[in-house]
Amino acid sequence: MAVAERFVIEQDFADFERLVRENQRVVYQIAYGVLGNAADAQDVSQDVFARAHARLGSLRDPAQFRGWVCRIARHTALNRIRSDARTRRREDDAARTAERSVDVESVAEGRAFESAVRAEIDRLPEKLRAVLLLCAIEGLEPAEVAKLLGIPPGTVRSRLHLARKRLLGALA
Repeated sequence: MAVAERFVIEQDFADFERLVRENQRVVYQIAYGVLGNAADAQDVSQDVFARAHARLGSLRDPAQFRGWVCRIARHTALNRIRSDARTRRREDDAARTAERSVDVESVAEGRAFESAVRAEIDRLPEKLRAVLLLCAIEGLEPAEVAKLLGIPPGTVRSRLHLARKRLLGALA
């Protein structure tokens, strides 16, 4: 019978409790050193001793229990950090996806509004549409539009006002 098997068979739960008490502080300190958080270190410490008890059969030299359980503590704490990092990445990815979906919705709403504006501009009478497109869309001054269309500047301003008013009424 191997030494480790004899150790497991010969040890009862009271002996394991003693080993836990003797090593609890060092395991906690290792976990706290890796994690930097008391609550997480306490959770990891409990996990370490549960794992140690379950794997007691794999301990080759019972005299090396302290070193063995300390390695388990370090690995368990590092795994907790990795797990937390993966969880944070997933949450961040989910948040970015939600932001993108909001952005997509905003873009879709913007495109729908643009489409509605274009449709309403197309419904305007030609006189009003020409003035609106040249002044508001192309950015030309009413005097320039007046020269282009061969009409007085006052008429351009009047038609522009009327076109904007109709457009606003149709889109409201």
